Amino acid sequence: MIEVADDDFYLPDECWELVFKFLIKYDYEENNHNHCFKSLSLVSKQFLSITNRLRYSLIIKSLTGPYLPSLFRRFPNLTSLSISSEYLDNLLCQISTFSLNVTWLHLRNVFPFPTNGLRAFSQNITPLTSLICSHAWLLNTADMFLIADCFPNLKLLDLNRCLDLCEVGTNYVLRRCCNIEYLSLAYCMGLKISEINFELPKLKMLNLTYTKVDDEILYVISKGCHGLLKLLLSNCYYITENGVKHVAENCTKLGEINLSSCDRVHGNIVRSMISIRPSLKKITAPPSFPFSKKNGRPILYHGCIIVTPHRRV
Repeated sequence: MIEVADDDFYLPDECWELVFKFLIKYDYEENNHNHCFKSLSLVSKQFLSITNRLRYSLIIKSLTGPYLPSLFRRFPNLTSLSISSEYLDNLLCQISTFSLNVTWLHLRNVFPFPTNGLRAFSQNITPLTSLICSHAWLLNTADMFLIADCFPNLKLLDLNRCLDLCEVGTNYVLRRCCNIEYLSLAYCMGLKISEINFELPKLKMLNLTYTKVDDEILYVISKGCHGLLKLLLSNCYYITENGVKHVAENCTKLGEINLSSCDRVHGNIVRSMISIRPSLKKITAPPSFPFSKKNGRPILYHGCIIVTPHRRV
């Protein structure tokens, strides 16, 4: 396929006039002035009709509220909503009155927690399987119980940067939402990871970036989440190559692992992991990965891409 620069699409105004005249086809015999843009108008309407049906996501902010009825009529096939507003409760209650097939809900900067809105949303919009609740600074046990009871069919749960996340509430969610496949607890520094029940045989992706996970916890995870495909451990300062080895040995389907900024993990574990677990296709190496001339560029080793740490030479 030949790539053409934007400048090559330039046409002088005279050419555009000819194009529009061809589209317009003015009816001189009937002297129909309204017919001038009929063809072009029909094409535009059809184009908008098709593209509106093909839009599946919508970002909603505080000022969007009054326009929701017209937006939902215009985009009838929405499956994903991203909401950022200090009026989350009101917006969710308003959204719940529409007949939508939303499966993905992203709530940004959640404060206060929209208890009434989520309850109304769950009662009227039932197919939700993905919930991202990021930067919910004061997410407490009652809030976690509500999430679990409202959305028991969740397959994706992202609680990144929920700094006050509690162990009781988190365990209740994981027990109630037994179909969880994608879980992010990234940057949940207040969470005692050692008290989380990781008996999650259906889990495929786990993000523990910047948490207090250690080797003992990695061993528990490797036994309870043996179906893991992707594990993100960036900036986990308490793990060593011993814990990583447990994961490689017990997670038989593991395809990707991120060990960037894991200072206590020895770089030699990378090649050992590939030997132990041939299913690995991508490893982001720890800082101590042996330096080479290819440093900073991906390395292909036995079919596995190794992303090496960036260093100054």
